Amino acid sequence: MNTKKSNMLEQLKNFNVNESAEKDKMAQEFIKTVNPYSTKPGLGIDLRSLAKYAKANNKNITLMSDSELKQFAIR
Repeated sequence: MNTKKSNMLEQLKNFNVNESAEKDKMAQEFIKTVNPYSTKPGLGIDLRSLAKYAKANNKNITLMSDSELKQFAIR
């Protein structure tokens, strides 16, 4: 019983190691595509004000209506 349990734990450890190695590989590939020195396009929304509004009104940004979100559009 104890041997069976240790074998299962070992398999789980190996699975997690393999998964984390794969995730790390994917993350490194993504990082290679990002150039931190290039100018990124704007989002067209004032995130600071939107976050402040959401916090003050105890709202989840993803659940806000379009009319609420349009208030924070950068014109």
